[in-house]
Amino acid sequence: MTKFKKLSKARGVTIPKDIAAHLDFEAGTAVDLTAADGKLIISKHVDTCRFCGGAENIKLFGDVYVCPICAARLYKEVCGS
Repeated sequence: MTKFKKLSKARGVTIPKDIAAHLDFEAGTAVDLTAADGKLIISKHVDTCRFCGGAENIKLFGDVYVCPICAARLYKEVCGS
């Protein structure tokens, strides 16, 4: 599914309703923007561990997402046990 859109003066773009519905993007959906091979890739945001980049069992601690393995390593480093 391809549509032609122009960037706004602020360099923004609106995702057409039919494409957003097809991708299950609701208003307010967090997205990741990736530039690759001259293309812009827009995908749903997935929280990942700040330290290893993993995406399983991620927990938010303060403003940092961390996985259980990295949390255990961090605890060991900080607490020494």
